[in-house]
Amino acid sequence: MNSCLRAQGDAPATHRARFPALWSLLLTGLVLALAPGAQAAPAPAPSPTPPEAAAGAPFGVRAGLYGLTTLTGGHFGYALKAGARIEDSAVIYNESDKARTFHVYGADVTNAAGGGLAPAQEGQEMAAVGAWLKLESEATVTVQPKRSATVRFSLAVPEGTPPGSYLGSLVTALRTPAVSGGVNTETRIARLVELTVPGTADLQVTLTDLEHRPAGGGEEFTVTVRNTGNVLYTFAGTLNITGGSSARTVPLTPTGIYVIPGGSATLTGRLADLPALGRRAVTASVNATVPGGAAKTVDSNTVRLSYFPWLIATLAAGGLLALGLLLVITRKRRRAWLRRRAEERTALRALRRELRAGNPPADDPHEAQAAGTGHP
Repeated sequence: MNSCLRAQGDAPATHRARFPALWSLLLTGLVLALAPGAQAAPAPAPSPTPPEAAAGAPFGVRAGLYGLTTLTGGHFGYALKAGARIEDSAVIYNESDKARTFHVYGADVTNAAGGGLAPAQEGQEMAAVGAWLKLESEATVTVQPKRSATVRFSLAVPEGTPPGSYLGSLVTALRTPAVSGGVNTETRIARLVELTVPGTADLQVTLTDLEHRPAGGGEEFTVTVRNTGNVLYTFAGTLNITGGSSARTVPLTPTGIYVIPGGSATLTGRLADLPALGRRAVTASVNATVPGGAAKTVDSNTVRLSYFPWLIATLAAGGLLALGLLLVITRKRRRAWLRRRAEERTALRALRRELRAGNPPADDPHEAQAAGTGHP
């Protein structure tokens, strides 16, 4: 196979990446298809034959030195000192029956909003690998049907670049002409460029405050992981819940994704089966691991939750209040009834005394008075 790799200055030769599994997992995430159904070509076999294009993708891209200095899946991996420069190439295959014009450019790689990694858009300001990668030819390449073209590029690491892991990508874009009344669509295939600048690895993981909100009858927690060191790492997180009969854990998602130096990712976990009455303490724990290297576990602040059955308590209080009012009203009515009964009994006893004395009660007080003053 023809080689276009030349190490210049005191740059060490490129080597196989330390993270082969990483790039295979990230290939799908780095293929951005604006047209529905557009997909990236799968990883080629280590042979000069062109890679089989994925369904819906009319072209494929592989590294020029696949199997020698690049990562599995057709990506690029290098170890360069600050100030060193390396050259390599990518091969573009046109699998269609028409001549195709492709646009090739270098881009930084950032953490995507929904997790994972994604290349920066063309036209954005590049700050790392995307700025250090330079094409040796025109950025626009026309490839004839069923043929291939080689695009050469160089990667120069600026003097004074701190040690650490740096990610970029070589993007090949195919724009489809707009149909009448439609819009242009663009299919892009991005090959990762993983650069390691030798030096002391600094694994630094920081977490934002653990936040929570009610969600779906439970409680949803979020925390953001930030990579403040100089090495790429993957992580997994859990919510640790204490209180109640026993401690338990709930996984945070997503998990197993990578965070580049300077990048961040937001994790979410949901706590269900909350008690009606009691307290819980919740802490997020994140374990970050450098592939094949160091690991570190970081804990967040503790959120304390108190649960009380307010609805039941309110209904119970309302019931007690209604019962109290009923008792008060009933007591007043009973007292009035008792007074009437006492008055009736007093009147009845007076009547009986008069009857026993032989003085029948008069219906009219005046008649009673006349009866008392009549002649014998």
